[in-house]
Amino acid sequence: MLASLEWLRSLCPVEKDVRTIADALTSRGLTVDAVEPAGDDHALDIDIPANRPDCLGHLGLARELSAAFGVALREPEGPATPGPGEAAGLLRVEIEAPELCGRYAASIVREVRIGPSPGWAVRRLETCGLRPINNVVDASNLVMLELGSPIHFFDLARVREATIRVRRARKGERLTTLDGEARTLDQEMLVIADDTTASALAGVMGGADSEIGDATTDVLIEAAWFLPASIRRTSRRLNLQTDASHRFSRGVDPERVLHAQALAIRLLTELAGGSPVPGIVDAYPAPPPERSLELRPGQVGRLLGFQPAGEEITGALEALRLSPRSGTDGRIRVHVPSWRVDLEREADLVEEVARHVGYDRVPAESTGMPATSAPAVPPGSEERARDLLAHEGFHEALGYSMVGRDEDAPFTGPDTRAGLPLTNPIAESLALLRRSILPGLVRSADLNHRRGIRDVRLFEVGRVFLATGPGSFPDEPTRVGIAWSGAGQPPHWGLPDREVDLYDLIGLVEKLQGRLAQDEGLSREPGDLPGFHPGKSVTWKRGDGTVVARCGALHPVAQATLLHPLFLAEVDLGAGPEPAVRIPQYRALPRLTAVARDLSVIVTEDVSFSRIREVMRSVPAPAPVHFRVADRYLGAPLPEGQASLTVRLVLQPDEKALTDGEIDGYRLALVAALKDQLNLEIRG
Repeated sequence: MLASLEWLRSLCPVEKDVRTIADALTSRGLTVDAVEPAGDDHALDIDIPANRPDCLGHLGLARELSAAFGVALREPEGPATPGPGEAAGLLRVEIEAPELCGRYAASIVREVRIGPSPGWAVRRLETCGLRPINNVVDASNLVMLELGSPIHFFDLARVREATIRVRRARKGERLTTLDGEARTLDQEMLVIADDTTASALAGVMGGADSEIGDATTDVLIEAAWFLPASIRRTSRRLNLQTDASHRFSRGVDPERVLHAQALAIRLLTELAGGSPVPGIVDAYPAPPPERSLELRPGQVGRLLGFQPAGEEITGALEALRLSPRSGTDGRIRVHVPSWRVDLEREADLVEEVARHVGYDRVPAESTGMPATSAPAVPPGSEERARDLLAHEGFHEALGYSMVGRDEDAPFTGPDTRAGLPLTNPIAESLALLRRSILPGLVRSADLNHRRGIRDVRLFEVGRVFLATGPGSFPDEPTRVGIAWSGAGQPPHWGLPDREVDLYDLIGLVEKLQGRLAQDEGLSREPGDLPGFHPGKSVTWKRGDGTVVARCGALHPVAQATLLHPLFLAEVDLGAGPEPAVRIPQYRALPRLTAVARDLSVIVTEDVSFSRIREVMRSVPAPAPVHFRVADRYLGAPLPEGQASLTVRLVLQPDEKALTDGEIDGYRLALVAALKDQLNLEIRG
């Protein structure tokens, strides 16, 4: 909200500079985001919390300044003749939906003259970010900005039979609003109607049939209180947000309705030369009872962490116009003003005391929070994962922690625990807490594809939520999700372009595991997750069977909805025992030449390289050794279902050179182990 400093000082004459005033509002929870000069005035851009609708007008902000600096507030005057008077014989007001409209007041000002507003009114509106229209429209905006209570002006001549009916809209009823849009209403919406048709959308926007025009002479003034939930619902369904709906949907002060009428009458008389008809027709079928709360001084200390003196507590409540008085058992009883819709319980009063005495008084001490059940993640693991993936050319995504119903089921693997539903989801597509990060990355990749971006490299670090039982907190392991499509390597003039494949992703996952010191004791196996391609996916498991990572191509059924092939991976940062952080160790460069030998074996489809490597590693070597696949051949003369796999072993002696006998003996031992344990045929 934009507020005028000059306007605030007219309501609360604070002799402080603008920066001091801005700091005072910020310290009380009304953050001033910016201060801009506006001629002889200053515009304060203030962030008003949703639970403080009383501060959506200059009067509410002035109350806060009055409390902060101890300066008397200049309250706007109410109506001189609050009764119905002559207006009762000219107007008829009927509230047919009292559950949606608690109060409706109407008055008349005759013989107004439409024209431009005077300079002071124009300056105030422009300082507050509103464009001046004419003196009548500007008067309604000035009332809203001062009191925070929106009002509406009707052309009295266009209100049939001078009758106001506050009723629910009829099913399918049509209303053309002031923006020129013809809108279809439903029975959940509240309208202001005359004897025949709807004239305005209550609390949101007026209707074109009764709007103020150049020929208007007599004005009907509306000031009302509408149920906030009803205004919110109507505004959302019609996708129609206005300054009035913003305030009504949060809750205006029902006891300021007549004050709004009085201010509107005074401004119309001053700006448009009108002549008010005596009296105000005030339909107030069920005034709410006065509210009161009790505060235990000891509760202030318990919740804040420090105990203000009794005089400080009472002084804070008095400054905030809560009228404290002694209650039973040493309690303080307060009267809750009608404009403070946010004060509902004792804890709210404690917050008010804290706001007034200053949050800086709260000591910086540990609150002794209980330990959570979330699995331990090694310190720095998340940042190391982000650092590595960013250096690999991936961009971090920030997705929702919610997914649609069963959207993440294909990626949960053997974990069949149901997703945790939200009590009041904002959309059906965000109804459950996620059990996997991958669905959000699939949506992000799809969005990029549809925007013409084929090469997608995304990752996300976040928590998933796994149910543990009724009444218990869920497990919340931290995982890294990866989505990759398009090019498998950065473009280079000397290299051919190629698409990303499964092996690129496997290499990236294992590089990430090595960076996180989580690659010890893992076995890599073919994957069987329903969300992945059945022949292009793998999982990594610990010795106890715990799955710590999975990756693969997206399942063909899901892939059919995407424009480009997509590969996915998910790595659990906290699965299994907590790994130790590796400290880099110095290792001298080899002084001796490495020895390489190739070993070709005939393998069938059911024998993996990881199994071959496991067998070869079990054979004692005369020097440190490394194994890798050098070649794979399919075709004649080999029968179908068999392949020739060439494994290159590299021996790196570090103390003495190896003899031919040692090398040949080691190779023969490898051949014997492969024949005995895997029954493989050796080609050479």
